[in-house]
Amino acid sequence: MGSTLFFCLALAVAALFHARRLGTNLGLAPVLLGMLLVFHGPAYLYYTREWGTETDFYFQILEAAPAADVIGTLDVALGLLLLSVCAGIALIDAGSGVSRDDHAQALARWAESPVAVPDGAAERLRVVGWLAVAVLAIFALAENQLGRALSYSLADLGEFEKIALRRELGGSQFYLFNLFEANLFPFLAFCLVVLARIGTPRMNFLALCVVGLVLLAKLATLSKAPPAVFLLQLLVLEAMRRSLRISPAAIGALVLAAAGLFTLTAFLANPTLGGIGEALDFLFYRTFMIVNEGLMEYFSAIPNVLPHTLGLENGALAALAGERPLEPTYWVVGEFHRGAFGSTTTVMFMGDAWAQFGWAGVIVAGLAAGALVRWLDIQLIVRRGKTVGTIAGLALGHYGIFVAHSTALQTALLTGGLLLVLPLVALVSGNVPSNASSQPEPTAGQEPT
Repeated sequence: MGSTLFFCLALAVAALFHARRLGTNLGLAPVLLGMLLVFHGPAYLYYTREWGTETDFYFQILEAAPAADVIGTLDVALGLLLLSVCAGIALIDAGSGVSRDDHAQALARWAESPVAVPDGAAERLRVVGWLAVAVLAIFALAENQLGRALSYSLADLGEFEKIALRRELGGSQFYLFNLFEANLFPFLAFCLVVLARIGTPRMNFLALCVVGLVLLAKLATLSKAPPAVFLLQLLVLEAMRRSLRISPAAIGALVLAAAGLFTLTAFLANPTLGGIGEALDFLFYRTFMIVNEGLMEYFSAIPNVLPHTLGLENGALAALAGERPLEPTYWVVGEFHRGAFGSTTTVMFMGDAWAQFGWAGVIVAGLAAGALVRWLDIQLIVRRGKTVGTIAGLALGHYGIFVAHSTALQTALLTGGLLLVLPLVALVSGNVPSNASSQPEPTAGQEPT
């Protein structure tokens, strides 16, 4: 009872913080905290108190650690995470001297300003864009991406057979291509789409080529989420080209678009689904329930059966400690609860932080995530303003946040592109923030503004 009360209080504080400090907009901090509230707020309570209790697997998870208060521990951990994310955001605001009014003014300027294109940026992006088309086309042909995607989509196989096929054939054999498919190529596509939408000459066809080839590469991963998320990002990109504030009607339209895309991918991944109703039930489970079920699996297994890893599943940290790298936690936890190696349990970044360092990991991960996304918001929205690079940078940051909600924070930093956002924006827009560079020169006897 006490843990439930703590979680509900933390949830209320985080929701109030979001409403009062952040507001409803497409900045990275509002999106990160908003997604936590949506997927691990009332949805978590519903799963752990109602929906899960009607399933056998729920009790199987709890029976794996009969002496532990799994739900109570998870209540407290999620509450601490929400508060830590809020604290990380507030610390960056205080340390940077940027107030809530400063953020509000920056959002207003964004809505009122045209998209700035720094000198030479369009030509540089055009050259890089055609190079990307060449690279993407070579990989598309060499790895038969279209054939693999069609074969997977049309294969008359069950859900688990398709999972096995995806693990065997999904993605590229080249690590760098997989990495660039996740972050660099989409960032370039976002830049080109923005340039095309503002009427840059000779940009429409190039943008279409890059978007099409990036989408094909994502389809060739044979995973449901990457192509659907990429298409949703293009819709959000169009919204950000106008304003970062988002209306309830726009949110509803994005939710409907997401539901349509993910329902389609659900049918492709699991052709045995009986109809739209069954597909929507499956989508609800995969979207809102399984993300909390996975956290239960982690908190039941660790540290009650499996010890905290102390980061030793990371090859670099294991080498520094003179140890052999441990098996990835998502493999080990999945094998423990299902009794078969090859079944994985992937969860949002708190689960991985708990697996590695327990309570300290939860708090530090929350602080780090909140601080990072708020710092990026300040650099992109407050300092630089609306440019072709900052719009694409925010879109890439949204993808990094999506990755953080399905895997470890360190994966979101590199594969998800959160660490690459500002360097890539600087390459497009230069190192000087546009808001600073556009300030008028002070006249004699006048203080600089």
